[in-house]
Amino acid sequence: MIRRSWIAAAVVILAGFVSAQTNAQTNADPPVHLTGPLEDVYAIYSLLMPGTVFTNLGPAQNQRWAIADTTVNIDDMNPALAPDAALQPPNGAARQFQEAVGEFNLRKHLREPVIRGFKLKRPYVLLTPADISEFRTARTGASPGNALAQKYAGYPGINYFSDVYFDSHRTAALVYQLSWCGYLCSQGEWVFLEKQNGQWVQRSGQPAVVSGAKPF
Repeated sequence: MIRRSWIAAAVVILAGFVSAQTNAQTNADPPVHLTGPLEDVYAIYSLLMPGTVFTNLGPAQNQRWAIADTTVNIDDMNPALAPDAALQPPNGAARQFQEAVGEFNLRKHLREPVIRGFKLKRPYVLLTPADISEFRTARTGASPGNALAQKYAGYPGINYFSDVYFDSHRTAALVYQLSWCGYLCSQGEWVFLEKQNGQWVQRSGQPAVVSGAKPF
């Protein structure tokens, strides 16, 4: 099974980018160049952005995107559904699906840093836990204040990702994505993907958290 021990090898390369993650207004450094498993991880994350909830919002609500700077694990999900409790494998992919589920079971309690490896058509920021707390206050607080509301204006909400769980050949993957847009406004889902002709393609997915549920 694939491990995420390879993330340690990227620490030196990424060190120059860590400080950019501490400010939601200025972390606009260029994307990190990635290879190997990390390249697949961020190709998948980029493919799934900005999520079903945010896709059809008007431009005033969707000028830029906010992404949590740490992956979520099974303990963060509400409800805490394993991928095989939320999805059935598509035809012809049962083995790859089960291998990815096995990888999830090995690492379901781990969290990983999220880096600037996305390739997106709009600006995005990575939010620290402190940023997320501010954002949620700005979106749901009774009196967040004009400065705080302005700081997070133009973002539709926050995207959270789990780690990506691969099959043994890294040609299939499972990932959990949650889009949070305010009080009683969120949707999470497990997604199964396959790599076809060098490109990741979504094969299946269904809501694991319906809009109106409270995440975390």
